[in-house]
Amino acid sequence: MLFKLKKYNKNISDDDLIADIKAVADQLGKQSLTFAEYSNSKLNKYASNTISRRFKGWHYALEKAGLLVLYIPDISDDELLNDLKRVIQEIEPKKLTQEIYDKKGRFAANTIQHRFGWNNALKKLGFEISNEYNIPEEDLFKNLEEVWIKRGKQPGKRDMIKPISKYSERPYISRFGTWQNALESFVDFINKEEAEFKDTGHEVHQERSNELLAGHLKPHLTKRDINLRLRFLVMRRDNFKCVICGRSPATDPKIILHVDHIKAWEKGGETIFENLQTLCSDDNLGKSNLDMHQD
Repeated sequence: MLFKLKKYNKNISDDDLIADIKAVADQLGKQSLTFAEYSNSKLNKYASNTISRRFKGWHYALEKAGLLVLYIPDISDDELLNDLKRVIQEIEPKKLTQEIYDKKGRFAANTIQHRFGWNNALKKLGFEISNEYNIPEEDLFKNLEEVWIKRGKQPGKRDMIKPISKYSERPYISRFGTWQNALESFVDFINKEEAEFKDTGHEVHQERSNELLAGHLKPHLTKRDINLRLRFLVMRRDNFKCVICGRSPATDPKIILHVDHIKAWEKGGETIFENLQTLCSDDNLGKSNLDMHQD
């Protein structure tokens, strides 16, 4: 059975989005609402980027909601770049991210992203681009896998913070376009070889059985190392919990999970889906190279 994301509601109406902007403004007691204020309020039901994309700009959404627009929509390139430069100089030597700009800038980082592209805006000012935007795809997927395991469920953008995550959600959105696209790409990556893992497992079991009946056993048919895809599939099957003690990083951040061979590698156990299980570091150490399987 393929790994699937939770359903993503792409049919949110314009009225629902506008109603939520109004509700957040009312609860904050404001006549206007910035992109950052809505995002950081923790009262919002939807993502600021979703609203901005739907109405072709945050200020247009404010107009629809009957709220004050505190800046002129036709912001010049110079105004945007000068304000970006001001924030960069204010936070030096720290590197500027879109998240920081949303908190300190006069405008929305999303406005700069749409006008220039975030990296291009920084280049125009001659400033160094954050290394977060040059991360290899495999490293992004590995980090997302680790966050998923720590949370024990599908992560949201708000989960992409240190120390839970090595990277913020920004490089994912920059690479894949949206956070949802990033999740879907990760799931495609994980699912790509699931059927192959299961077919391989069946073939390996059959070949091993034939060898045992013949009275001899050949060297291993699979590699000992467990790759990222297979590791994640095994942990997902085991609900991101140790199969012995039931502990999980989602409830105790000190818990570290491993994927271990049920029939020890040293005793001929193969690296296949059926011969792998999730153990916490304590139980994995106690198991050593014993054959152990929880019914």
